[in-house]
Amino acid sequence: MVKFIELLIIAFGVSVDAFAVSAGGALCPANLPRSSCALRAGLFFGGFQFLMPVAGYFAASLMSDTVKQIDHWLAFALLFFVGAKMIFEAFAEKTEKDQCPMPGKGEFFAVKNLFIPAVATSLDALAVGAGLAFAGRELWLPAASMGIVTGLVSALGVYLGNKLRSLGQSRYLTACGGVAIVLAGVKILLDDLMS
Repeated sequence: MVKFIELLIIAFGVSVDAFAVSAGGALCPANLPRSSCALRAGLFFGGFQFLMPVAGYFAASLMSDTVKQIDHWLAFALLFFVGAKMIFEAFAEKTEKDQCPMPGKGEFFAVKNLFIPAVATSLDALAVGAGLAFAGRELWLPAASMGIVTGLVSALGVYLGNKLRSLGQSRYLTACGGVAIVLAGVKILLDDLMS
């Protein structure tokens, strides 16, 4: 049960950026029906959120023998960095505007326009995958949970975009996601030090 909750915390933590981008994309002029936009957001953001931790895990696994003595510290450092960056960005001096994140560049949910935001919002998952490898954790269930949760919340972001942006509270969601990822890193470190 604890592992399942830990998986969900990490999955929701890394999905916050994709949710915010999907919600912002919903404010752009769209020729597609909202259901098509939600489906595309879910597939792109969820797909990349699955692929990036897999890439990070295998890249880190190649180095795992050379860093065996400090692998739990590396896992902690990576997760701490990702979470702290999210918290900092949430409260950095900026104004939230109720406008399309890419005005004048065409349909936000067009396939060609989704690649860059999908990669950008899944870079944190790349570091999480590396952290899992350094911590000696399994890959497939966390990667699948990150992909599925991100896909679902991204699709939901398309439907809730206008309401959430008008409330101007997405920074608090981002900060909560960052705190969750930092706590996951602390747990990995403590589990290793206490075993």
